[in-house]
Amino acid sequence: MGEVLLSVENLRAGFETASGFLRAVDGVSFEVRRGEVLGLVGESGCGKTVTALSLLRLLPRPPAVIEGGRALFRGRDLLAMPIEELRKIRGGQIGMIFQEPMTALSPLHRIGDQLVEAARLHRDGAGADAWALGLDWLKRVGLPDPEQRMKDYPHQLSGGMRQRVMLAMAMLPEPELIIADEPTTALDVTIQAQIFELLLRLRGGDTAVLLITHDMGVVWDVCDRVHVMYAARLAEKGSRDATFERPAHPYTRGLLAAMPRLHGKTERLPDIPGQLPSLADPPPGCRFAPRCPLARAACRRTMPRMRTLEADHEVACWDGIWEEAEVENGARSSEVRTER
Repeated sequence: MGEVLLSVENLRAGFETASGFLRAVDGVSFEVRRGEVLGLVGESGCGKTVTALSLLRLLPRPPAVIEGGRALFRGRDLLAMPIEELRKIRGGQIGMIFQEPMTALSPLHRIGDQLVEAARLHRDGAGADAWALGLDWLKRVGLPDPEQRMKDYPHQLSGGMRQRVMLAMAMLPEPELIIADEPTTALDVTIQAQIFELLLRLRGGDTAVLLITHDMGVVWDVCDRVHVMYAARLAEKGSRDATFERPAHPYTRGLLAAMPRLHGKTERLPDIPGQLPSLADPPPGCRFAPRCPLARAACRRTMPRMRTLEADHEVACWDGIWEEAEVENGARSSEVRTER
């Protein structure tokens, strides 16, 4: 992979609520390299979207609060730079494809006007050519009758057509990084495949993609590396092959076990019992411990730190390291095993 384009360090963000502070992102660190597709996966409510929106400071403030951390894009901290400078990066150097295009596109403006605005803001010298540039991108994403679609309002387009418009709008400025937040939610599988094929074909060789999804099948098809997120924290990080072939975290194994297979016996898919803990009052130890079949007493008491298993494969789990690990209260593995 290429050089590091985005480096996120100890990102912490959450929301002020009537019942107290809810930390939706808790100490998340990762890197996105030039030219790669990085998948950020996990079930709904894990903090994936809040992570993405925090990077570009798109969360509503209040109630949202970015507590700390850094997000270095080409060496500059997105979380600390003046908002005027950040606006030049949003949509220009970093494109965003939102989960629901109907709420991302303005219902009051025609498709062409919105593409023209993006062209004039982020493509130097577009000027009078902005309309032609927007039309060209609608053709590139395969939107039928693009001349008419430029004159249409978003409500006149189907969900798949609106997502193609969002893809065109994100790609038009030729960004270095694209953040795709579950870009095929609510679309049928045929349209999903078309959208992902377009994204990979149009992005170019050096453009990086941060893909947020809960679909492990999509991750296998399009991603180079995978980061698994659970309850506001990263549980496992690694290459696609290492994560799928040698999953180290029980949560990752549960997600993979729940993937439907095309061949073999037709039987009920295994599920992960229980539900996500409250992020307003998370458990003191490993947040997956209440649902984990391998959990021990120390798991419920002490949060595991990320450790390296092999090149480009890390996990935050106590399982398998009882002989080496020393938990925060000083108890070694021999003492931990007596508590089982």
